[in-house]
Amino acid sequence: MRTFGIICLVIGGFIGLGALGTALNLITIPWLKLNSQIQTNRDIVTKIFNADNALYNYHWFKERAAAITALETTIGQADAAVKDFEISAGLRTTWTFDDKNEDSRLRSVAQGQKAQYNSLVGEYNARMKEADRSIFEERLPLFFGLMPF
Repeated sequence: MRTFGIICLVIGGFIGLGALGTALNLITIPWLKLNSQIQTNRDIVTKIFNADNALYNYHWFKERAAAITALETTIGQADAAVKDFEISAGLRTTWTFDDKNEDSRLRSVAQGQKAQYNSLVGEYNARMKEADRSIFEERLPLFFGLMPF
């Protein structure tokens, strides 16, 4: 009988320890969530504010800003070429087939450059709006607020 009591006590002890462990796990869930959030925030800050990421983003924005500015000049030149051709070719009703083809080609070049410009500006502005890249706003031209061509 005494052995049976000891066995019951041991089994009861295991059940009690299991219940106590379950209760402790339930109690610690908020801390686990908080710890997980803190670790996630730490990982994000570490990844964003490292030297390689900062240099990559800085160079990307500077290169895109220069490409956009250069493309603005190219678009102006393409538009001027269309106007110059129209002036030199005279009245449209007197144009030859070759004149019409040249006008179409010049307009296609200008239109392609404007589409490329709109794409670059859209990408630049979209990246600038991303929260993890907003840290670079102070040293860069902000949004290219020009109207799309």
